[in-house]
Amino acid sequence: MSPSERVERLRKYLDEELERRERLQDLSREVVRFSARSIFALHRGEEEIAEGFLAKAREKLQEMSSLAERDPNLLASGLVRSAQQEYGEALLVKLLLKEGRLPEPEEVGIPYECYLMALADAAGELRRAVLDRLRKGEAQSAERLFNLMEEIYEFLVEFDYPDAVLPGMKRKLDLVRGMIERTRGELTVFWKK
Repeated sequence: MSPSERVERLRKYLDEELERRERLQDLSREVVRFSARSIFALHRGEEEIAEGFLAKAREKLQEMSSLAERDPNLLASGLVRSAQQEYGEALLVKLLLKEGRLPEPEEVGIPYECYLMALADAAGELRRAVLDRLRKGEAQSAERLFNLMEEIYEFLVEFDYPDAVLPGMKRKLDLVRGMIERTRGELTVFWKK
């Protein structure tokens, strides 16, 4: 093989790698965007619209997995993990709000680490839902959602691992604990009225 043929072969490989990574980045942005739109629709009570956005996010996430499956490093990359976590958060919020239960990781269909991080983020969305319910005077519903927030926190504290194993979880736990305390205070004020 001549030097120019070798250069061409290597360049072709790296160009394809770059193209695949750029496509993954685009798909990741789409998953994050559709997941966020799904959550916004859920908060507005637009379940059908939320499900449509969630289906689009799921489709893009599957496309990402197919694109990255040849390279284990890509599957474990921040691009893929971030998309999995955002999709997981949207699905968790849907199930928590609609069914009032904490789903199994396998039901969400993302890696365990992403499931735990998504669950911590979902607690923040539950706080928003609690406050929305209180504004509408739906105290019993707000109380049930608050209990789910506490259930999530009690579940997550069981995963006290160093950042090398579960990066960012300690910070997220601190945030969830703070949200629970603020929400508890707001519920207390509401009940005293």
